[in-house]
Amino acid sequence: LSSRLFFSGGRLVPAMPTIAQGVDFSCVAREWRCKFSEDHDMAALKAAQKLLDDMRVEILEVVKEWVGKQASTREVMNGQFDCNKQLVQRIVCLECHDFKVVVKLPLDQFTAWEKRGFDPEAKFLQALGEIEGISNIETQTYTLEVVNLMGKIKVPKASEGCMSDSLPTVG
Repeated sequence: LSSRLFFSGGRLVPAMPTIAQGVDFSCVAREWRCKFSEDHDMAALKAAQKLLDDMRVEILEVVKEWVGKQASTREVMNGQFDCNKQLVQRIVCLECHDFKVVVKLPLDQFTAWEKRGFDPEAKFLQALGEIEGISNIETQTYTLEVVNLMGKIKVPKASEGCMSDSLPTVG
């Protein structure tokens, strides 16, 4: 892993870390996963979802989502989160019987979360383990980036766009 520096705002700041040439990243994800049984009308899957719902506030606070204390704060949150870089996703694969929760954060926030022991991971995984029909509980850390295969998108000025005829004229 290497990191480059670039000049910004009168100071040197780190660029995205590089895994290999051309493979940069700025976000890291932590995945909590398990297998669920289809027995008893998918009771294990339903219980895993209920656990996720019950821990929603604790989990979403990791990514500074508008929940719990943050939903009622008067603190200015502008610039503190970007849904392309910090989010929680739930994945269910009926074919493989996978139930997964992915927490994605910018690298600096991920590192801080890692230093706090990925809280509330241990509580979530322990509760998963207590659900009948849940097995193979695991965690995995990996990079996770939004990929834009179209390249940089040029947004035209309003005066050059498709509705330019409807704009008021200055006169």
